[in-house]
Amino acid sequence: MIDALIVGAGPVGCKVAELLGKEGIKVLVLEEHAKIGRPVQCAGLVSHRIFKLSKVSRKVVVNRVRKARFYSLNNYIELKSKKNVYVIDREKFDEELVKKARSVGAVIKTSTRFLSYKKGEFLAVKTNKGIFRTKLLVGADGPNSNVARTARIKLPDNKLTGVQTTIKSHYNSKTVELWFDSEISPEFFGWVIPENKDWARIGLATKKNAVKYLDSFFLKRFNRKIKCKKILAGTIGYGLMDNSVSNKILLVGDAACQVKPFSGGGLIYGLIGAKFAAKACIKSLKNGRYDSEFLKENYDDAWKEKLAWPIKKGLILSKLIHSFSDNQLSFLFSSFQKGKLTKLLEFADMDLL
Repeated sequence: MIDALIVGAGPVGCKVAELLGKEGIKVLVLEEHAKIGRPVQCAGLVSHRIFKLSKVSRKVVVNRVRKARFYSLNNYIELKSKKNVYVIDREKFDEELVKKARSVGAVIKTSTRFLSYKKGEFLAVKTNKGIFRTKLLVGADGPNSNVARTARIKLPDNKLTGVQTTIKSHYNSKTVELWFDSEISPEFFGWVIPENKDWARIGLATKKNAVKYLDSFFLKRFNRKIKCKKILAGTIGYGLMDNSVSNKILLVGDAACQVKPFSGGGLIYGLIGAKFAAKACIKSLKNGRYDSEFLKENYDDAWKEKLAWPIKKGLILSKLIHSFSDNQLSFLFSSFQKGKLTKLLEFADMDLL
């Protein structure tokens, strides 16, 4: 018998496991991939809050940036950050969190896929490696959550396909680039995230034809066609869920759409969600209450009190910026760069968008 079974050994799932393990709770984490941290499905650009929330070391840092350029056609607006923004090695980041979870007794099984579950006094979770009985099931299995689907918890319809590769060229190592252009990404934007002055992560997200748009982005950014041997791809789901719990089940991280709608970033919000999920699980086990009403009050309502408004703001901002045509947005960026509004925008918190 397991107290809490977590599906997904990404950063959020491992953080929940670590927090529960510290309380002496019996935890099992299932990871479908053979190696944790692969495949990488993240741009790896995070704020200073990442270290407080995750407790990982600075060894995961690849680069520190202080500026962001927002491009539209031939104009751009440049914003300076008051604090460092970090480019991290996601594989090393994940590995540190796995070690933290294991150090407090959490068991992590790789190459183990969640398939389904049967209801009863406890949940009988079926996997490709056998059946496990658990009091609580935590879905930390991403935007296409099998746990959510099996539990019939509705996810928002907003989904994008993100693609990214790493390209050698010449970059300003302290400046991130965000490209808003309907020929690059009609629904999102393209990004250039420098690892150093010679290498950068280049990517974008869109609803369809992502690789085709990536070729268009290469042509605009580098003025030439570029052949890439390795392109990473992943799904970005965003929006505010009506509900993230069911009887004996709760969703967290990308599975609960704890994602910034404007940027698609899920690490900060997901790690915040992990703390709420762990607290709810501890309280649930202590009180012997596993029903959806209890989990809604102690988890769903709690995390939304913290993140619902930032998510709503991100949705509004994303809808607003993509309501402009390329020419209109280019004109706005040009006007902002020449005026004083740029200084005001620099006070904006990237984690609240």
